[in-house]
Amino acid sequence: MISLGVWSPKGGVGKTTLALNLAAAAYQRGRRVLLCDMDPQQSAVDVFNDKQLPFTVLKGQPAIVPRADLIIYDLPPRTDVEIIGDGILVPMRASILDIRAVNKSIRHIIKKPIIKCVNAVDVRRQDERLLAMRLYSEGALLIKDRSIYSRAISMGKTVFNTDVYGASEARTEVNRLLDAIDKVLGRQPDE
Repeated sequence: MISLGVWSPKGGVGKTTLALNLAAAAYQRGRRVLLCDMDPQQSAVDVFNDKQLPFTVLKGQPAIVPRADLIIYDLPPRTDVEIIGDGILVPMRASILDIRAVNKSIRHIIKKPIIKCVNAVDVRRQDERLLAMRLYSEGALLIKDRSIYSRAISMGKTVFNTDVYGASEARTEVNRLLDAIDKVLGRQPDE
């Protein structure tokens, strides 16, 4: 079993959307997946309550470690909480304020691999695109701004259990993100 914390000191960077779609990607690959919603807003639980997701989402951390291949922790955007997981995915927007907040707060993550992800990159905006490409050249992963992510969530789904316009491209980039996470955490990517 491996665990992944999805954490950022900033709110509104897409932690829950990434957590839900990563869980769906792992589930599609035949893994037993559990998503633990640690955020007081409980947005992942709200999506799960629509009964469209094929994996389980729990409120908080389970008292007993369940049988799972992957546990994803959707963590709150705070620095005064324990940042749990074998590795930590740190989403941010392609904005100087997000980058500064992440770089200041990342010291709270001790002895764990950190995977930076520039999320919801609007490639039509030159400054945002250039900043995202600079972060990419420094090792960050990129997820484009696609309406399918919010559209799927509004239906209680992920991009993996809907076939509306844009879902295929979104699945490709989430799978690429999962492959990179697997590599960092020492798991061989699924074929």
